[in-house]
Amino acid sequence: MVFLAKIATALILPPGCIILGLFILGFILRRPAKTRWMLRGLGALCYVLAIEPVQDLLLRPLEDGYPPLSVETGLRERVAAADALVILGGGTVQGSPEAGEQRDSLSASALKRLVYGFSLKDLVAGDYVLTGGKVFDHGQEAEAVVAAGVLRVLGLGPQRILTETGSRNTWQNARNVAERFRYQQVILVTSAYHMPRSVFCFEKNGIKVIPAPTDYYCNRNKPYDLFSFLPSMAAFFGTWMALHEYVGLVQYRLAYAG
Repeated sequence: MVFLAKIATALILPPGCIILGLFILGFILRRPAKTRWMLRGLGALCYVLAIEPVQDLLLRPLEDGYPPLSVETGLRERVAAADALVILGGGTVQGSPEAGEQRDSLSASALKRLVYGFSLKDLVAGDYVLTGGKVFDHGQEAEAVVAAGVLRVLGLGPQRILTETGSRNTWQNARNVAERFRYQQVILVTSAYHMPRSVFCFEKNGIKVIPAPTDYYCNRNKPYDLFSFLPSMAAFFGTWMALHEYVGLVQYRLAYAG
């Protein structure tokens, strides 16, 4: 029963129903062959982008670009000597009811980055720098301000928390941190898939980086099964994240390689 329910759910909900609809239209419509083949091709493309193996094929190289932080591999001294720990923002939910009236909360990804960064507090002697402003100003709080409030609730002393609220993308995160704080070396916390672009930005702005990736998306040590090849919005989103990072890497290298 569970087996059939999962298959039915995958086909009833997007993107499965969209893929199925494209294939059906590609075979039953009385249209020129070119149109029918275009619909089938679009359905096939959507299917490929929405399954776990393809998501992993694109996302895993980004996530594995830098190993997780391990002080047992000789990094303890470098971590302790770092000027600061920088946590990159990952989005907010504006007007989130549980945060109180006119207050925002962190997205799930941003919260994972923040909690992981907090977990390193006993290894890090320097400041905690929270980056993130408002990509588009709709009256929301700057993300770094929201994150600072969460860190204080978790128990980090406010004297250790610094905020950078003027940035709107990863390049500006790095540039503003470099210009404002003049750090030489930082521990950088962000989602694993986002780490390659983040390291590029910080190093181009003259800051040495000790990567501390978190917020992994791909499953590990899990063999693929039938359900791995059923289309899902989760896999579609993972594929989108990977493609977004690859496009961002190309854009940044073209714009800032010099």
